[in-house]
Amino acid sequence: MKLLTCFTAFALVGLLAAAPTSNEEDDKVVVTKEFYIEDFVKYKAEHDIVNLLAPINSLNFEEDDSSSSESKEKDSDMIVFFVEADVQPDGSRVDQGLYVLKEGVAKKILNNGRDAAASGDDSKLVFFGAKDGLYVYNPTTNAADKYGPITDSIIAIAKEKDGDVIYILTEDRQVYKVTDNGEKKELLDDVVKANQIVVDYENNLFFYSDDKKPYVRTDDGVKKVEGLPEITGGVVLIRPPFFLDNGAPFIIDNKVYVLYPNGSSEVTDFEFTPNTMPTAFAPEAALLQYYAYDKKIYEYNVLALIVSSLLEDLGNYLNKQAVEIRSLSKNSKLKRKTQA
Repeated sequence: MKLLTCFTAFALVGLLAAAPTSNEEDDKVVVTKEFYIEDFVKYKAEHDIVNLLAPINSLNFEEDDSSSSESKEKDSDMIVFFVEADVQPDGSRVDQGLYVLKEGVAKKILNNGRDAAASGDDSKLVFFGAKDGLYVYNPTTNAADKYGPITDSIIAIAKEKDGDVIYILTEDRQVYKVTDNGEKKELLDDVVKANQIVVDYENNLFFYSDDKKPYVRTDDGVKKVEGLPEITGGVVLIRPPFFLDNGAPFIIDNKVYVLYPNGSSEVTDFEFTPNTMPTAFAPEAALLQYYAYDKKIYEYNVLALIVSSLLEDLGNYLNKQAVEIRSLSKNSKLKRKTQA
């Protein structure tokens, strides 16, 4: 039960990042290799999986005819995009393609694709950054179509919640704002030597540079995020789950923090043991999440985990009560026989 509880919390990494910290040691969630359960593997790759995306727009969430205000997640039909690469000892990558995982079948749709980003509105827009520019997903053909005239070598991509604004990080470490259906490209000269970019649901841009320290770009300009420890190891920015409107999870030396647009930060009770951190994260949908580890994609159905946990607790309780009832019944019968 303890493993299941922690395992559920692992799938809710974004929720943990948004939650206040605790001084109780027992409240800490420490990920070990036990979290990667074989039954949850959705795909096994031949190469490292370095990027994951689970779009939360109409590609995976459709209007429910039974309720105009409710939407539904298409559980087993969830469309997921991922990137494979061979990661070299120096951290560089050899591209092995961008794939779509649809109805349990993986298909390579871009040989030189490197990253994916989706809108958070009611559209079905998903964009890809590749060595030769921008592409957009075609749901009808289940393929990637060229988007606009941009031919930059793109290593990362981020998308604002709605509208057509896209941010691209190029191989020469420049960040551009792309608009007008991919026709217009504007250099963000205040974002210097970015290594990774993430946009939250209020369209704030988070990034970190060579010093590994995170920064946030808002309407007020760029500011350094404060309140973080000295960074001695690796760092990772994570796209936030949909309920974390303004902020982004950030991993420092295997511990999870949350960064806010006002330049503040907060540590969470979530951390990884050595060599257990996923190689890619997709927590966007919250209740159905995907993580890559050891060349495999794991699907975590949080709602199913919670239900099974409750059923297990209920079963244990009823079994305990049944034993006690049988014991009481036996004692009652013995007592009546003695009195007779």
